[in-house]
This record gives sequence, structure tokens and C-alpha cells, in this order.
Amino acid sequence: MRMTIVPFQSVGADVAQPVLQRLSAVLPWEFVLSAREPDPITGTDSTAVDAAEVCALLHRVHELNEITIGLTACDLTAPGFDYVFGYAIPEKRTGAVSLFRLSNNMGDTTEVEPLAVERTTKEILHEAGHLLGLGHCEDPRCVMRYSQTLHDTDIKSCHFCPHCLRELSRMPEPVTEE
Repeated sequence: MRMTIVPFQSVGADVAQPVLQRLSAVLPWEFVLSAREPDPITGTDSTAVDAAEVCALLHRVHELNEITIGLTACDLTAPGFDYVFGYAIPEKRTGAVSLFRLSNNMGDTTEVEPLAVERTTKEILHEAGHLLGLGHCEDPRCVMRYSQTLHDTDIKSCHFCPHCLRELSRMPEPVTEE
């Protein structure tokens, strides 16, 4: 499995690398860090970005990748939610994760503390699970557990539970065009 992480310019230049290292320590996938992309257009309140628009932008630019996750410092919104930590559109194989609320220095992502690296890793893995067809899990330690608060994110681990791993093993390999 190959996952491309796309940092947006709002994310500090040294932020994505520790997240990539943590992801590599958790899963035996190929992780690729792409060039930084310009930030998506902000929403009407000038502080939040529609997560679906971020995913659509990523899909247009990285549509041949197996999985693409954008990493932004912008606050993300989704229909029915004031904010989301992450968002995924499985049919586009793209997701987005926001550092905005995952850092103790909310909105300041010039450097990222170890706790924010761990939280960001969990949210990227969570969105990747959705991109691979997994739903939310009831196991409080599973990375696929729904996180409504930072406390929820902090409780879960960076790993898929045995049930979710079993479901992932049953899924066909994604077909990529070359």
C-alpha cells in the first residue's frame, strides 16, 4: 500500500517529516511526502475550510495515487459539524487532516510538539481506514474509533484493532493506473 502525504503551505516546513516517520513506524506501507501545495481557499468565515473541497483539490492533483492525505493547518469543517480533525472521500481515495485543533498551540504549526505528532498520526491512519472501506469502530483503543474531542483521540492507539485488521485483510488491493 502506498500513501502520499501532501503538506499544504500553512504547515511548517519541518512538521510533516516527524509525522511521516511515526507513520512508517506503525505500518509497513510506503509513505511518500509530496511537495507542498498552496493552501485551499478559506471558507466564508475566513477561518475554516470545507474538508470536501480540500479532498477534491487533492484528487485533481494526485488522482493516480493509491491513497492521498492532505495535511493542513487550516481549520476544517464538514456538513453538520463545526469542525473536524479529518475527513475522507473513499471514492476519490483522498482525505484531509487538520493540525489546527490537534496541537496544543492551536493554529500555530510552525513546529509541532510530540503529542501533536501522535494525534496527527492517529487521524491520518483513521482517515486512511475510511479510504480503505472501514467504518467507525467500538473498540476505544482502535484507531478507527470516532474522535469528537482531543481526549477521544488521546485515548485511542495508532493501531487497528484485530477486527479492523481482519476487515482490511479481506479488502481487495486498490487498482492503480500506470
